[in-house]
Amino acid sequence: MYCGIDVGTSSVKCLVTDADGARLGFGKAPVGLHSGDKGFEADPMEWLRATALAYAEAAAGTGLGEAALAAGLGAVAVSGNGPTLVAVGKDGLPIGRAASWLERGAVAEAERVSALAGRRVDPSFYLPKALRAVESPIGGDVAMFFSGPEYLAFALGAEPVSYLADDYYDAFVWDRGVAARLGLDDALFPRYARPATVIGSVSRHAAEAIGLPAGLPIVAGFPDFLAALVGSGAVSPGLACDRSGSSEALNVCADRRFPDGSIFSLPHAIGGLWNLSGGLSTSGKAIEWFAGASGYSSGSASPDGGIGALFKDAEAYSGDVPIFLPYLSGERAPLWEPGLRGAFIGLSLAHGRKEMARAVVESIAFGLRLAADRIRDGGFGIRLARCSGGAARDAALCAVKADVLGLPIEVPASPECEAMGDACACAVALGERSGLAEASGSMVSVAARYEPDAGRAAAYGERYDRWKRALDAVLSMDAAGGQRDGR
Repeated sequence: MYCGIDVGTSSVKCLVTDADGARLGFGKAPVGLHSGDKGFEADPMEWLRATALAYAEAAAGTGLGEAALAAGLGAVAVSGNGPTLVAVGKDGLPIGRAASWLERGAVAEAERVSALAGRRVDPSFYLPKALRAVESPIGGDVAMFFSGPEYLAFALGAEPVSYLADDYYDAFVWDRGVAARLGLDDALFPRYARPATVIGSVSRHAAEAIGLPAGLPIVAGFPDFLAALVGSGAVSPGLACDRSGSSEALNVCADRRFPDGSIFSLPHAIGGLWNLSGGLSTSGKAIEWFAGASGYSSGSASPDGGIGALFKDAEAYSGDVPIFLPYLSGERAPLWEPGLRGAFIGLSLAHGRKEMARAVVESIAFGLRLAADRIRDGGFGIRLARCSGGAARDAALCAVKADVLGLPIEVPASPECEAMGDACACAVALGERSGLAEASGSMVSVAARYEPDAGRAAAYGERYDRWKRALDAVLSMDAAGGQRDGR
């Protein structure tokens, strides 16, 4: 059996599978996104508490009992979101909270890094954040920097490492050459380790705190987007993974890189392939925000309350709705507008929260189509998309995405694709699969498929055109009024 753990923005998820990838147990525990000195922050100690709860739930779900599970587990691997930066002291404990991937405050530092790198480096990336930390009052206390999932693996008992699926990723992680030119000690950055390699074993202290068996091999995982590609089966050109969660991205497997920088173009977890991606920095977060702002969350204690009620209203309403732009924290690919903000457009006295809920839900599919169209315009085909994450369980949303994207949408039997990708990495590390492509092909299965409907697709095409014009208008307004600079 294998155990995959994924550190998300709003929860830690734990999946236990058998050797063939069948789901035996699953657990999930919430974590928070906080506002603090570093802007948007995450709490690494909260990750540890959530991991213990998620593993306990997954273990109980197997029905095997503690002894049988401990005897049957072969390895555990950890994936997670990024670029989330954890500063660690000499005692191995975090120095305060982590700077979340949503945090883009290191603007001046990003400009310095970009000048030395000779390319645009986003303020959300690791090195600008590390530079800001080193030059802050806590700088002298920092012994090492980690990304989120690697820190959790370290806390479980692994060696200090940074995952590196391909040498190309150094430029997006520590960029050691540029870091040296900035005067940053190389010892601040862990050595690189390839995914699907053993990097340690669960310590006795971690076993007591978390529940995982002491001595269990710990396997290097991936950044979450690569884990999801493997865990969704998107391991051949033309297959895509729609990673839904607090953020959302369409990750397309391709045989070559994208011709320009408008789309993220990064090596795939499978050698020789590429991952082309773009999407929404705030998709699930936009839905959560609207649920809270409009009163849906106040009914969360009832069976029909909370976000479930929001989706129910959105599914039921099919009349005239306004346009919503879900850009509540800037945007990366394909827009690259860190100062862009969201908007409702076309509101009337006839519109209430049901109509607005529908607009918010539709906007997620429209944002994905913006990325899909850009990728297609670059000469790349997309045959189908596999949906991962919590939104994969909402049949109505999957159907909307199929119609808007004009693609079949498939839902894996275990839609927690990041954790399934970790399970695949465990199988490879233990020598039970020859490589990640074989592991993905043999361990990932499909539970549901949604075909696009021609009539609905045409109607959504018209609404998408309106949505795109609204986005262009807001972008033009921001450029004219200086809104991107926060004025």
